[in-house]
Amino acid sequence: MSPRKPRRKGGTLKDGERRQLARASRHGPAAAPKPSDRPLLLCDGGSRGNPGTAAIAAVLIDGDVVEQRAELIGHAGAAEAEYRALVLGLELARSCGVEEVEVRCDSQLAVRAIRAGAPVAAPVLEAARGFRGVRWVWHPRDENEAADAQVRELLWPTAQSP
Repeated sequence: MSPRKPRRKGGTLKDGERRQLARASRHGPAAAPKPSDRPLLLCDGGSRGNPGTAAIAAVLIDGDVVEQRAELIGHAGAAEAEYRALVLGLELARSCGVEEVEVRCDSQLAVRAIRAGAPVAAPVLEAARGFRGVRWVWHPRDENEAADAQVRELLWPTAQSP
């Protein structure tokens, strides 16, 4: 077996950086989410491994970003992280006094389950109670960049903390 070639100077050293560069080259610049007639809530969840270390994020937009939250949630699968991100987002919208909201996420599975009232979506539907109106919308991952970037940063930080 031949020895491994040394890395080129100036190349990325971290897997997270390589993934972000690869994603950027595949998808180009992130698309802005399409406007809505009500405040917009972008939610995303993900895990490093499935299951593995998981993170969730939510961004509330009403013209501009009003509020955003992101957190590590411990060990979970990607689907669980998506549902927990939706709950986080609805709690965020409620704390900001929003009465009607359009909730967007890039998980078709989660949006279908919520619309069908599936038992797996019960915590999300419970969190949605009390809003005058909630519209559930699936949208492509590249339109979910505001939330997706926060999840990626928690799971694959670009800088090591001291």
